Amino acid sequence: MRILAIAGLTTLTLGLGAHAATAEPPGETAQDRPLAHHVPAKFAAGGDYWTPERMRAAQPLTAPADTADATTKKATPYAIGNQVNIAPTPATYPARVPFGPAVAEQQTWNGGGLIAKTAGKVFGTGGNGQDFVASGTVVTSAGGDVIVTVGHALIDNDGRWSSNLAFVPAYKNGTAPYGKFVARTSFIWSGYYKDGAHQPPLDFGMLVVKPVNGKTPLQAVGGQGIRFNSRAEGTANLLLGYPNNGNGGKTLQYCGGKPATPAYGMKYALVCDMGGGSSGGPWFQDFDKRVGSGHVISTHALRNSTTSYGAYFGPEALKTFRAAEAA
Repeated sequence: MRILAIAGLTTLTLGLGAHAATAEPPGETAQDRPLAHHVPAKFAAGGDYWTPERMRAAQPLTAPADTADATTKKATPYAIGNQVNIAPTPATYPARVPFGPAVAEQQTWNGGGLIAKTAGKVFGTGGNGQDFVASGTVVTSAGGDVIVTVGHALIDNDGRWSSNLAFVPAYKNGTAPYGKFVARTSFIWSGYYKDGAHQPPLDFGMLVVKPVNGKTPLQAVGGQGIRFNSRAEGTANLLLGYPNNGNGGKTLQYCGGKPATPAYGMKYALVCDMGGGSSGGPWFQDFDKRVGSGHVISTHALRNSTTSYGAYFGPEALKTFRAAEAA
């Protein structure tokens, strides 16, 4: 995860880049839109790069140094749009024992259900050549190959795109029970990294991944629902991911604290101690604790000593998702 204190802010993130265009560098577009980048891989097979040892050794990176200041450069993009709901796949799942009461202290997810398969780790190599780890989620999509994560996992503070990106659902202590889904294309909103600065209200990203053994991640493990332009308030109270301050990042952790006052231009805030590596982890609304599924409305992007923050999945996120579906 990225950890950098900036005016009291610790960006937690990662454990550190209509249809999209690929030719223009980020931040140099005439009109903001989904921005795609072909993901280079060190080895032809891509996933071969991520050995169990390399996955265990991957570390969270420091957050962009301009993150806090950037919130003053762009108005919060809470544009009004019609709420769009995409249902989980499968819509039902064998019932499990619900998790415990809402607490800020993170705990290991032992509830099973759909989330135990669809949540996973995002691995990549940053522009500085260092391997990192973040979190991500399989969501229901037309092609079954879209992973939702965080923007700063895809592009760094100098506008350099990440390489060797791969998603490992149901990761556990170096194992990849359903395989390593290598990313072929990454997507951000072009306004996220603009004029040399990161914009926290737009800190979301999508990966389009290749199949493993002929199966997309949706076919292999199912997918969570996703919601854009959410009108509901007060129900965004569950966050999951792979923080390095929770069991060393070996297992899926969750946190269900009380909603907090949003800051840094973000839409959602939760009292939660999820540390580095959980950036990009799913933030849920209407989560069914019995079956482990719900609607992803954001991802973990920032945190300070007590609170985690997530961006709003508004019109920009919806357009980015549609571009990823069409890629």
